[in-house]
Amino acid sequence: MSLRQKFFVILALLAIILGTNVALSIWSIRFLERELAWPLRTAQPVLEGLHNIKRLGEQQASDLGIGRFMIDEVVDTKFTIPDSDQIAPKLIQSEQHILDLLDRMADVESLRMRSGVSTTQNLRGRSDEILTTIRDWAEGQDRNAYETLIEHVESRHELIERIEGRIIEDSAFANGYGMRLRVLIFSIIMIGLVGAVLVAAYSIILLRRWVLEPVETLRVGAQHFGRGDFEHTIRVRTGDELGQLSDEFNHMATMIQTMQDERVERERLAAMGEMAQRTVHNLRTPLAGIRALAETTQSELPHDSDLREIQSRIMMSVDRFEGWLQGMLRVSSPLKLHHRGYSPVDLVREVMESHRGAAESRLVELEFSTHEAPTESIGDPDQLAHAITAILSNAIDYAPSGSKIDLTIDAKPGAWLLQIRDRGPGIPGEVQDSIFRPYFTTRKGGTGIGLALVKRIIDQHHGVVEVQSPVIGDSDPGTLFLIQIPTDSRTERKR
Repeated sequence: MSLRQKFFVILALLAIILGTNVALSIWSIRFLERELAWPLRTAQPVLEGLHNIKRLGEQQASDLGIGRFMIDEVVDTKFTIPDSDQIAPKLIQSEQHILDLLDRMADVESLRMRSGVSTTQNLRGRSDEILTTIRDWAEGQDRNAYETLIEHVESRHELIERIEGRIIEDSAFANGYGMRLRVLIFSIIMIGLVGAVLVAAYSIILLRRWVLEPVETLRVGAQHFGRGDFEHTIRVRTGDELGQLSDEFNHMATMIQTMQDERVERERLAAMGEMAQRTVHNLRTPLAGIRALAETTQSELPHDSDLREIQSRIMMSVDRFEGWLQGMLRVSSPLKLHHRGYSPVDLVREVMESHRGAAESRLVELEFSTHEAPTESIGDPDQLAHAITAILSNAIDYAPSGSKIDLTIDAKPGAWLLQIRDRGPGIPGEVQDSIFRPYFTTRKGGTGIGLALVKRIIDQHHGVVEVQSPVIGDSDPGTLFLIQIPTDSRTERKR
């Protein structure tokens, strides 16, 4: 996941939780307002209609001369019944008004919900009976019709009071329900706020883990690099842009360190080369004079003189010293290759045969084996012979008496591989990285030129030289040199 994607994830989380909280809050407020206002809105037209019907019924009772529904007064035989001709038209008109109110209220859904369908029908039926009874009473002046009318009016009045009581109870219940609903909505909002806090905290943790800590690690690494500590490694364990930036920092530090090491090594080699050239120049003239004097003296001595052997030894020592001086110049001067075709098998076999006498003098056996090898390669066989000679000479010098040195050639795609294995004491691990440096040696009387020259020759051939001591996968002591040379050394081979 890239850094930009991580930022988008954090912003998306915050946006989602913020949008959710806003939506919940708006929905909660609208829902609370709707639920709390609904009982009042629905009860208002119902109560108004019932109040009007109830007021008209009370007016009817007053017109009938019984006050507020005093039925016991009607039962009294001494009660005087009013004249129906005067009252009936007024009662019929008011009852028609009541029926109109009931017709309008029949369309109010909340009346059916709160009082029930049967109660509403019953109320309409009572009003129809009252209207019929009024007409009967008006036609017959019957006391029984009058009493029935009073009972119907009073019964409807009681029914209306029961409906009002039920509506009031429902309103009280709705009020309690509103309180519970308010608590529920506040709980939902609090849960949303807690969720927002948790998401914000988690987003901060992600921001710290994904951004702040890697940036801090990069800052500390940059400080180390600024102080010249290029061995410091920046460890950002992410696969985003910051992780890639840390890899680039580490790669840059490695390149700078390598360039500095190479520069120091070049300056060191240049200084040593200049010193070697001066030394060789200063020593060659007296050495040439010594050798010429020894050669002249030997030519003038009798053939049976013991001094002839001494003069020969002097000339051999001068020649050996001259070889050392040439080695110093080869290490400190640019190496030029003369490419031509050669056989790797013949090259290695010739070098081995030239050293067989020295090996036998130390009771060391040389064994050569070929698994697969190219028949012809392109390179500088003379320089490669120098490199193989240096390694093989060291192996013979360190190999114990009665041991064996193995030389093996294998083939690899586009290259051939030479392995030289001895059973000597081995090379200490702490110096294995330094054995190819010029003039570095751990052997008494060594010059430190041989392996440095090996490294230069193999590098010029775009090859690789490695050392294993102890040998991987082998319990015997000793050292293994591995040399890999491209079959065509004129162009650099990607390894």
